[in-house]
Parts: sequence; C-alpha cells; structure tokens
Amino acid sequence: MDEIRNARSAKSVRHVAVLVDSSVWIAGAKPKNPECLQLKRLIAQRENLYITRLIQVEVTQGARTETEFHRLWESFLGFPSLEVTELNLGKSASNYFRAKKKGITLTTLDCVIATLAVEANMSLWTLDPIFVRLAPIIGLELYHEPHPL
Repeated sequence: MDEIRNARSAKSVRHVAVLVDSSVWIAGAKPKNPECLQLKRLIAQRENLYITRLIQVEVTQGARTETEFHRLWESFLGFPSLEVTELNLGKSASNYFRAKKKGITLTTLDCVIATLAVEANMSLWTLDPIFVRLAPIIGLELYHEPHPL
C-alpha cells in the first residue's frame, strides 16, 4: 500500500515537445534576458525543442555580418525541424481567415508557425503577444517556462 501511495506522490518529469519561436531565440541570445538561461537549461536537459526553417530564417535575418549569419544558421542545425507541407499551408490560410474574422491581424509567417505547432500537437514558446490572442481561435497551446532560476 505504501508503494502505491509513494508512486502516486512521486513527481514525474514531463517532456513536452516545444516549438521555439524566433522571439525567444532572439531574446535568448542576450545574456541578461531570462530566456537566455531558460534556453540553456532546456538545451542542457535535452528537452524536446523544435524549430522550423522559417524560424531559422527569421533569426538569421538579424545577422550583421556574413560570419554571424553562418554561425547563427549552423547553430540551429542540431535541432529537429518541422517541415511545412501543402496541408499545413492550407490549414494556415484557414486559420488566418478565422483570426481576421475575429479582428486579429498577424503576419502570414506567424500564422504558419502557429498552425505548425497545432498540427504537430506541440506547445509554442513565444514572447510575441499576438499568439496569446490567436491561441483560443485555433487551439494553440502556449508554453510557459517556469522561472526557477
């Protein structure tokens, strides 16, 4: 009986798949931002962090030199990437239309990224407030990293 009680009270570690938006990667590149430490910790714990090549493009657009561009591009190559399919694009167009009808204006790219997360049953970790408004409309789960640091 004690074994059952102990098993029920034991905390299980839940590894969720998280699509990390460009806003988090950009903030995470600045050592003073809390996202920097959180990203480092999650990477070290080998959490299920995903990107898309679209997010990779967004982040590398901020490069100031060719060397920095290549360093940034290559730094994402170790992460699993969600690929965009025609089905994803069709669903993104539908989600964009639904959001527009609710008065939400967002970029096509943000809509595609959110749709990819929904279709892959992943949480989206973002700092962009537009996703908070979009989430209930398309069933997007937002990832909220606890701040144990």
